Amino acid sequence: MKPILKLQDLLDVVKGEATPTIAVAAGQDPDTILAINRAVKENVVKAIMVGNKEAIVRVAEESGVEHTSFEIVSVSDPEHAALEAVRLVKEKKADLLMKGLVKTSTYMKAVLDKDKGLLPKGGLLSHIALMEIPAYTKLLIISDAAIIPMPDLDQKLKILEYAIEVAHAIGNKLPKAALISATETVSFKVQSSVDAAVITAMARRKQLEGAIVDGPLALDVSLSKEHCVIKGLESPINGEADILIFPNIETANTFYKCATLLAHGKTASIVVGTTAPVVLTSRADEEDSKFYSIVLAARMAVK
Repeated sequence: MKPILKLQDLLDVVKGEATPTIAVAAGQDPDTILAINRAVKENVVKAIMVGNKEAIVRVAEESGVEHTSFEIVSVSDPEHAALEAVRLVKEKKADLLMKGLVKTSTYMKAVLDKDKGLLPKGGLLSHIALMEIPAYTKLLIISDAAIIPMPDLDQKLKILEYAIEVAHAIGNKLPKAALISATETVSFKVQSSVDAAVITAMARRKQLEGAIVDGPLALDVSLSKEHCVIKGLESPINGEADILIFPNIETANTFYKCATLLAHGKTASIVVGTTAPVVLTSRADEEDSKFYSIVLAARMAVK
């Protein structure tokens, strides 16, 4: 696999692989339909749109999309659409799941159902974003910007493992993972610095493999060699992080939104920890973001 430095590179890889099937819960949303249509045309996925058939056909036509390019499973309301879409994935009739015009709480309730959902017993649900930021030289994986408010040490370890798995799936066999805190100094008054130091020690003792891990690190030295030199910091990350693990949802979410709104970053986001990849995009996300989220989920489904 050639180095994947941009989301277009990831698309090129996925287009040459097996074509998984995506089930979309309440697919009567213009941006979702446009993203799905694009993914089908690019041979990224086959699609099953679950929802109000009349609405799906109408929105598709209004968007200039031929609705016969995907299968439609007619379900009356968004709640039942979410349950039906999850069932299709659970029963292996689809390989990945996507949220359409349905509330996140309703969608996630179906995903997390103990008997009929997609989270294995004892599993941890987390959020991964793959970001292409013009000011950075390669793709950047960040977590967790959407699901876990204040991860504890065990959860941070699992989040890091998920991020490493995604890095491997996009061809980076030894990613550099930075554990973000306020500074590079361990302080018992700053829990994120203590957690980062513990995880770094575990990685150095081979209790965590598949990545070069270091922390605590401030954001600047994680992403800038120049700042490492200025601060006299020696770190195996050396300003070239592939993965940023944030201490809490506020910092991760703020970085995510700053990168997209102010730095014109492109994103692909998925939920991990489930038995199949789950696409969870915001209503504010553009069609491009939804499309690349489908691409990433398809890669995770066939890796």
